[in-house]
Amino acid sequence: MSENKFETVSSIVDNYQQNDEIFEEMLNDSHLSATWQRYHLMGDVMRGETSDVINLDLSSKIAEAIADEPTILAPRASNNLAGKLKAKVVQFAKPFGQMAIAASAAGLMVMGVQQNTADTDALLPASQVVKTMPFGGIAEPVSLNFQQTSRTSEKQAFIEQQRRFQALLSDHQLQVKLSSVDVKNTAQQDKAEESAK
Repeated sequence: MSENKFETVSSIVDNYQQNDEIFEEMLNDSHLSATWQRYHLMGDVMRGETSDVINLDLSSKIAEAIADEPTILAPRASNNLAGKLKAKVVQFAKPFGQMAIAASAAGLMVMGVQQNTADTDALLPASQVVKTMPFGGIAEPVSLNFQQTSRTSEKQAFIEQQRRFQALLSDHQLQVKLSSVDVKNTAQQDKAEESAK
């Protein structure tokens, strides 16, 4: 299309001339008609006569651009035998790890109780103290020069020991829950991979 036609369309839009031939040509030529629309839009924008919302139909151009793009094909996922084998070994070994954690917690509890009772016996020499069994069932040391050990510190030590045991136990339970979720996820992935084949 010649520059002369564009200049003529521009002068008609600006009301400088009238040319009936260009109007006839615009009816038949979609490119010239689109130029007419763009020139009017530019004039409206420069004069500030546009509305807040400009309705542009970009969907057809975007659809054409998407249709012109080449299709990218992703490679097929390979069967990762090493990954599957590792997952099965981990699944097999997890219960043993959980049992080891539980056994460690039980061993720490036994050791803590033994140390706690050994410490109280070491504080009281056997020759100076007579132990009696009162009605309450708790052994009370009796002596002339016996100094009362603080029951609150013993209770605090026992409470601290119980708190540590509870923390180990809750950690063990959390690991059991997580392992069951991992086993379910692994089983679902295996089923999905087998169904994809």
